Amino acid sequence: MSNFTPNSEIYRLPDSAQRPSAEPAEGREPVRLILIGSIVGINLIIAILHRLGFAEPRSWSKPQRDPVTGQPMRVLTKWIRH
Repeated sequence: MSNFTPNSEIYRLPDSAQRPSAEPAEGREPVRLILIGSIVGINLIIAILHRLGFAEPRSWSKPQRDPVTGQPMRVLTKWIRH
């Protein structure tokens, strides 16, 4: 699962959003999205997310096997700043 390249997009909370006091104001963290299912289903969801402007299809990892279920999976890392 570590052989994928995260994209470089950075997302921020709106200024009006409250930040938890325990977290740094300008923290940056990765959030991973994992799609598990059939190749057809995974590719359909990736295409839908692309049309919505969420991520480029090439930003997702290559298909891999989920170690728990054995089903195909693809991973996307989005970096957020909060």
